[in-house]
Amino acid sequence: MHKHLREVRNTPGGINIPKDNWLGFVGDVLKFTGEVTFKTSLRIDGHFSGQVNSQNGTLTVSAGAKLSEAVINVAVAKINGTVEGQVNANELVLGRTANVTGDVSTRTLIIEEGALFNGRCHNI
Repeated sequence: MHKHLREVRNTPGGINIPKDNWLGFVGDVLKFTGEVTFKTSLRIDGHFSGQVNSQNGTLTVSAGAKLSEAVINVAVAKINGTVEGQVNANELVLGRTANVTGDVSTRTLIIEEGALFNGRCHNI
């Protein structure tokens, strides 16, 4: 019998993480522009301008992060920072530090006390 092997990556701590489980991360950079497509999860802590896509994944925008000219198409979006643009998600959570300006399309919208939302919301 042959075992199915998956590509793994060695991390500094010596732990092997299957490639399918990688967590994407955009740190505190001055400016990051483009298009990102991910599978499982992506956390943005810095400044990003562009498109974010994931059919089944979860996008987390940390407090202090800023997405401008954004076009977000994800399964779940958890926003605690600033987003300017379009958000399309099956589930959208605006945390208490969120500041969202633009159009949102979602099935489930959760807005925590303190969150700011300026735009239009469409139920999908």
